[in-house]
Amino acid sequence: MSLATPTATPAGGERESTALKFGVMLYPDGALLDLPRQFRWLEDLGFDQVVVPDHSADLRDRTRPWFDGWSILPLAATATERIRIGTLVSNPILRPPATLARQALTVDHLSGGRLDLGIGAGLFDWDHHAVGEEPWSPKERAGRFADYVAILDGILRGRGEPFTHAGKWLQARDVATVPGSVQRPRPTLMTGGQSPTVLRVTAERADVWNTIGPMIDDGDEILAVTARQNAKLDELCLAAGRDPKSLRRSFTPFGPFDFWHRNVSLEEIVERFSAIGMTEFVFELPPQDRMSEFEHLATEVIPSLRRSVG
Repeated sequence: MSLATPTATPAGGERESTALKFGVMLYPDGALLDLPRQFRWLEDLGFDQVVVPDHSADLRDRTRPWFDGWSILPLAATATERIRIGTLVSNPILRPPATLARQALTVDHLSGGRLDLGIGAGLFDWDHHAVGEEPWSPKERAGRFADYVAILDGILRGRGEPFTHAGKWLQARDVATVPGSVQRPRPTLMTGGQSPTVLRVTAERADVWNTIGPMIDDGDEILAVTARQNAKLDELCLAAGRDPKSLRRSFTPFGPFDFWHRNVSLEEIVERFSAIGMTEFVFELPPQDRMSEFEHLATEVIPSLRRSVG
């Protein structure tokens, strides 16, 4: 494990890189003890990032076996040396912000500073029901997200001084901030979502924005909406006093762009979305009978795509 002290891209700082990056979403639904091998395998294939979701059950089929994403990230940290690890995205329904901050600091240290901390606004009713509460209204979800990210950002940037946040929806008082994070000024912060509040908070605080686009079956409209949201993020960054180029943009192929199940290629997705400013792509593993195609994609297709924009 590398113990070098990397530097995360601070909100408002210079963008880490405009080179294409590729990550994999690994669902914690398989044999638990096989996960370290899978993490090493993805690292050996040359991927930049591996992320896990954060839900109370499998969002595709809640009757299937499911493990906790944050509990397996220490396995990823100790099983790998280079690949960045994280969540896409952490779930505010399930985790109070100070608890998540402590988990993030732990994994940041275990990984030698390779954590990408993805945060969402919390969406599914069944996650709310799992913790014994009623689903939030859109207004409450938006307000909670802004407070949640502010608390996380503040704790993770701390260097020993207690942190306090008095928000409308969430509060934190005298939260300990030791030890500090390995990454400076804090672990990479990635937000997921498309609401006006998510976009505003992203521009103010995040290093990376991830989107699946609107949940429709029209690829051209998904591309157009994502382009408009990217342009809006540029405006919001400028309003927040930061260079829009300091905010990296990440796309997760979904719906008509799910290239394992639709008639579309990764090359086409990268060509179309990189043209509107997306430089990072995170996708799921294919069905088991297409793993040879996945390895070809990792060892031949992705290197070629990197060279084409290098």
